[in-house]
Amino acid sequence: MFSFADRWAGISDGVSRREALAVGGMSLLGGVGTAKPAAGAETAARPRAKSLIFLALFGGPPHQDTYDLKPEAPAEIRGEFEPIETSLPGFWICEYMPKLARLAHKYTVIRSMTHKDNGHESAFYALMTGRAHPQPNTIAKAAATDFPSYGSAMNFVRPPTEPVPGFVLTGGLISTRIGQNGGFLGPSWSPYVIKGDANEPSFRVPEFTLPAEVPVPRLHRRQDLLGALDATVATSDHSAAAGFPKYQQRAFDMLTSPQMQRAFDLAAESPTTRAAYGDHPFGQNLLLCRRLVEAGVPIVQVNWRNRGDGGLDTHSNNFNMYKGLLAPKLDGCLSALLTDLDERGLLDETLVVAAGEFGRTPRINKDAGRDHWGGCNSILLAGGGIKQGFVYGSSNKTAAYPATNPVGPWDLYATILHCFGIDQETTLHDTEGRPHRLCEGTVIADVLDRA
Repeated sequence: MFSFADRWAGISDGVSRREALAVGGMSLLGGVGTAKPAAGAETAARPRAKSLIFLALFGGPPHQDTYDLKPEAPAEIRGEFEPIETSLPGFWICEYMPKLARLAHKYTVIRSMTHKDNGHESAFYALMTGRAHPQPNTIAKAAATDFPSYGSAMNFVRPPTEPVPGFVLTGGLISTRIGQNGGFLGPSWSPYVIKGDANEPSFRVPEFTLPAEVPVPRLHRRQDLLGALDATVATSDHSAAAGFPKYQQRAFDMLTSPQMQRAFDLAAESPTTRAAYGDHPFGQNLLLCRRLVEAGVPIVQVNWRNRGDGGLDTHSNNFNMYKGLLAPKLDGCLSALLTDLDERGLLDETLVVAAGEFGRTPRINKDAGRDHWGGCNSILLAGGGIKQGFVYGSSNKTAAYPATNPVGPWDLYATILHCFGIDQETTLHDTEGRPHRLCEGTVIADVLDRA
């Protein structure tokens, strides 16, 4: 049994490389205390998505100042920005997002996301798990009884066959760490968390790097010794240790995997590519996500964190923050990702989701900001079986509530599962043996590419 300084961080600074690999996203310890997925858990439909990149825009970007401007609304609602034409006729977005405007024929925007939770943490839980938090509008904290994150649950249902982590989270955990762990599946199904930022000159991931004093031959000798020890205890089918060898083998394979070593070497990227993603943590972490997908990691998430710049939670100075910093950053790195995936032939099989936990209030407050608003917001989807050049749903005249086609975070989750060919009727069991349906939402069928 391993002990952790931080049970939700994926790894502890004090554990060994092998222990870290056994915990973070690999699920090497299996579902101890849980039931396996039910037989026939995957759908018969041909899935398009083989990997997922989720841009978690924690803080809540203003839909009225990004993808759903209201130029005809009163000044106290429409704000300071002008809409610009995009490559999709009839679709207009913020003037400070020109790169995404030129790529609008490549993605779908949903303008009718809605729920009733205005708390950062509890609403983020809904976005990450597809379940409304039992204590909405609160600064909720991670708990062992939580529903697992979408990545943890998908990894549990369909773990990778290659020696790679099943779920990697870049940029570190955010806020109270809610919605970013294995929940009732246990910590062994939490994501492998990369705490550092990929734009740091000293960025490295030591857990995937053999120390100089342990060359590969020496590692293999240790592996042989461990195998001999395992053989002495794996004498009973009921022994918990009996299933360890295959997991240990995967851990060793990961540690010596050339593709994982290459994935973390951002120096291999051209200066032009790195510049396109942006010289900031979110952009370079997003570039790392693309490299991890290329290495075979099926699910990666990049968290937008507040690094002293106010982040996306613009209760004040909203318009200066967005035109001078936030909109150009998001516009640059997200457009770079879509272009990069497309040019590499990866977009068709890589689902990209860019979403915050809620939108912002229709009315601008006295501090030139917008406050939390779950009533309506916009999200972007691309690749992996999603239509190109499409707008789904609409908001009313003040962007306060959906006017057509309201959907919630649970419906987004159901759509993600569908793109991967995972049946949302799959049953998960918690540590008490209680059954839980994988997803309670409804697939947003109109955003799917039927070609």
